[in-house]
Amino acid sequence: MKQYISYLENIRHLSPATVKAYSGDIAEFISFMEESGISVTEPDRNSGRRYVAHLSKKGFDARSINRKISALRKFYDYKIREKETDFNPFDYVKSQRVDKKLPTFMTDSELKQVDNLAVEKESSHPMLGARDEALFSFLYASGCRISEALSIKVRDLDFGSGQVLITGKGNKQRFVFFGKKTAGILQAYLPLRQQVVTKEGTGTEALFVDYKGNPLTSRGATWILRQYKLNAHIDKNVTLHTFRHTFATHILENGADIRAVQELLGHAGLSTTQIYTHVGIGRLKDIHRATHPHGRLGQKGEENGI
Repeated sequence: MKQYISYLENIRHLSPATVKAYSGDIAEFISFMEESGISVTEPDRNSGRRYVAHLSKKGFDARSINRKISALRKFYDYKIREKETDFNPFDYVKSQRVDKKLPTFMTDSELKQVDNLAVEKESSHPMLGARDEALFSFLYASGCRISEALSIKVRDLDFGSGQVLITGKGNKQRFVFFGKKTAGILQAYLPLRQQVVTKEGTGTEALFVDYKGNPLTSRGATWILRQYKLNAHIDKNVTLHTFRHTFATHILENGADIRAVQELLGHAGLSTTQIYTHVGIGRLKDIHRATHPHGRLGQKGEENGI
């Protein structure tokens, strides 16, 4: 397995998080095969199906199972190329049916609540409140993944153009934009950040830091947002990724082309972006009602029994 992990890291250039997930999936399958008394390099036709049944019994949902199937299918494709086996047991396994789950997004009111709480926090913890406001504002303005945002260095920011070059999934680079409002919030945060970094002597170049001047981690950022969610009494499932969903939802609602949104989000294919089009249905109905003859006559038609 070590050789395959090296291939994922050095040849396919997958992110550390993806490599870790693949490693876990493969290790779990190897353990299952060993317990079943079957060699990983000599699977039988039903090995893949039995493993999927095993995962279902353990309570894994369809999305998790499909991810594992995909990871193991690629693992065996690699082993076949390397002539370590001549059979892929996951070629005979169908993906589980997954009901499409519409992305959760925040309303303007909820965004404002979170922002107000961050501003309030600045009175007692200036750097931390300013950092939280800057982080949430940047995630919403740019549509970045949290991993992308936390990898940004101060020197990466271009305040003149309001953009930053980031490295996303698959080591692919793209420009994201943060606008004047977020630029002002970031510029207010940076001197406070520098004071902490200098005082603690960490010397980090990371844009977002914790109270000790070390780079902020995804786990730390998740904990921070959870406190804001509780204090703002937001019932829906709000995560750091929700800011990205909200970014896509709001710009589509305001007339952005879906292909432009795809580029801004860094999606490899349009199909991933299309899940956000649900938010435009109300807007499309309004346009149809206002511009199409049948749309304008719809109410009258109903009255006439048409």
